Amino acid sequence: MRKIILIIRKTHLTVFFLLLLMVGGVFVHKPLGRLIFPFPFRDTIEMKAEFSGVDPQLIAALIYVESKFNPEAESRRGARGLMQVMPETALWVSEQKGLSLQADELYDPEVNLKIGIWYLAYLFREFNGDRVLVLAAYNAGWAKVKEWLASGAWQGKVNDLHRIPYQETRRYVAKIMRTYYLYNYLYS
Repeated sequence: MRKIILIIRKTHLTVFFLLLLMVGGVFVHKPLGRLIFPFPFRDTIEMKAEFSGVDPQLIAALIYVESKFNPEAESRRGARGLMQVMPETALWVSEQKGLSLQADELYDPEVNLKIGIWYLAYLFREFNGDRVLVLAAYNAGWAKVKEWLASGAWQGKVNDLHRIPYQETRRYVAKIMRTYYLYNYLYS
């Protein structure tokens, strides 16, 4: 119950900050926003983002939503580290890159960022740079998103997120997009 209350408070804080941003625009105090939405590991993320061609603010938003920048985070399903990379995905990426990787290494921020950002860049190539499709695939899996698009279940647009078959993925994409706009405003 306590965890639910904390989540609700954090959601209310996010909504409040978004409203301030929309209404106040220029008047929102960036240092206050940066306290609420920090950007740890910024130098490393920006360096890896530049190399891979992925927007660093999008990476920061994804990490904020996935783990709140906690390198020790682990999901119920076993996703690990900052970017909540699944061990199976990490092994696939390491094979593609010719690396040797142990699943426990995903708790190391350097390793997690290397694997997670490479995978995001791969998804951007697979989905022709479409941010919404990439985020959906990062959450639900590449094959599921391809299946939804092929069957017409979802058109892959931000204005029809309600048609994504998985409720978790609908919420995930919407939440990361909101958080991305905040990070873009605060850190660009």
